[in-house]
Amino acid sequence: MDRNIGFQINYKPSLTYLGKQTQGFDNFYFVSRSGNKTFNSAANILYSYTFLSKFNVKTGVEFSQQGQNINFKTNSVIPENNNIIFKTRLNYIRIPITIGYSIFKGKKDELNINTGVSLGFVTKRVDNYQDIILEDILLPRAEKRYKDKDLAIPIGINYHRVLTKKFSAIFGFEYLVGLTNSFNENGASKFGVLSEFDNSKQKRLSVNFGIGFNLTK
Repeated sequence: MDRNIGFQINYKPSLTYLGKQTQGFDNFYFVSRSGNKTFNSAANILYSYTFLSKFNVKTGVEFSQQGQNINFKTNSVIPENNNIIFKTRLNYIRIPITIGYSIFKGKKDELNINTGVSLGFVTKRVDNYQDIILEDILLPRAEKRYKDKDLAIPIGINYHRVLTKKFSAIFGFEYLVGLTNSFNENGASKFGVLSEFDNSKQKRLSVNFGIGFNLTK
């Protein structure tokens, strides 16, 4: 039976965003919201176990910067108030578990597809909401307004190029599909404009650059 054990180190420049990229508001002073795909980064270390030549299982630990910049357009008579950026920063330590399949395998080249689950534990919850929105209520701190866990499905494709007997280069793409609404359902956590975010499931589109280490003798 063909088995292989190794680990990978990957860096992932990413575009992250929440659900519903363009959405109007009922609030009279807002005419629109335009969500911008926001540049962030992720990096991971993965343990890899290949079996039956074509299949592999991977798990490890990943640091992931997520969140989004959102441009609020208002009907203010003051020009500088008509281009307000709402910034959300949500960082996670993620534990991915994926299963992959080799759709092409040559002597030095291999193309894999993979999917699975990724559970994120939040390490940072920050936004500038109360700095830019004038409302008559003081909201709970950002740490209370966003959930502390995030479940997602990673879908990826990676090209591996063998460099030496022990090392390989990795290049690929990954789309992380969030299953968890980021905002707490607690009514006190959402007010005014925030109540319009009826879909806050996160997405992350990444390019993957990595190096693999073969531990099999």
